[in-house]
Amino acid sequence: MQWLRMASVLLLWAGACRLTGAADAGNSMVLANMDRTGWPDALTTQANMDTASRAEVLMFGKALLASEALDEQGLKQRLGVQAVKLKSVRQVRDGLWDRLLTTYRNASQNCDGEPFCPRVRSVADLRQLAAAFTGEISPAHAAWASKSQVFHEQALNEQLRVAVLVP
Repeated sequence: MQWLRMASVLLLWAGACRLTGAADAGNSMVLANMDRTGWPDALTTQANMDTASRAEVLMFGKALLASEALDEQGLKQRLGVQAVKLKSVRQVRDGLWDRLLTTYRNASQNCDGEPFCPRVRSVADLRQLAAAFTGEISPAHAAWASKSQVFHEQALNEQLRVAVLVP
């Protein structure tokens, strides 16, 4: 079961990298160069890895929620594009929520009493949890949350840009 959890996390980020590779080279960022080393806890046990995975899912969910609040003009400005294909953007967002839910559920097995562990039954539950999530249970986690938010916003922008440019 451990390999399944790891595979889910890797698939989530592989999707981001795959989509980024398809983006216009002049406008795309290289996700591999972003600093993602801020997680304050050691990742030496499955429980620690699952906690980090849940936290990352919730931070990505926060970025996704924020993007959903943008209208067409706001998306154009944020993504730096001339036109937005809202149907493509919605499809990408829906797929991301489904992957986030699967990853969160996989990382939530046997996590009673662990940080960031409320159970979710649906995307609606996950959306509510992400909306309220801050990750700030300690100063070290607050520093991570700040870095993670920037990373996930940039990764999401790339995925949405691809949805607009290559439907």
